[in-house]
Amino acid sequence: QDEIDRVLTQPPRGGPPPRVAVSPPPGNQGDPEVQPQQLYEQAYGSLLQKDYSAAEAGFEDFLRRHPNHQLAGNAQYWLGETFYVRGQFRAAAAAFLKGYQTYSRSPKAPEALLKLAMSLSRLGQKDAACSSYSELSTKYPNPPGHVKSIAQAERQRSGCGA
Repeated sequence: QDEIDRVLTQPPRGGPPPRVAVSPPPGNQGDPEVQPQQLYEQAYGSLLQKDYSAAEAGFEDFLRRHPNHQLAGNAQYWLGETFYVRGQFRAAAAAFLKGYQTYSRSPKAPEALLKLAMSLSRLGQKDAACSSYSELSTKYPNPPGHVKSIAQAERQRSGCGA
């Protein structure tokens, strides 16, 4: 749980650090004039406040409206995180897989692949998890330091071998 809290409090990569936003006013979610950055920051603010269902709804709204925005890869990753922290590993795996496949050039892609592997491991899908850890080291030979260290520990925890 400490590791999840640490990951959640890191600012997203590939974009300005988010401002912690208060919950959006009622009706704001459906307002077409809300800017993409504002939608993203509202969802991320909910995530930081551990209001995971509001964060989930916010990131889904952002991705529905702005699937090609520069923050879409981050939003997809954080959507997966809203499921992961609640133990909804199947939904988390689906969200991380989509993030990894759809936004493979996103700064969050290596983390999405790592979290996909971790979600699969939590679901008891050892072979798929080990395959994902291998793909992580092949596709991203020099991931960010925290991704590399977490991947090594999780790979060992999953019993994937070297």
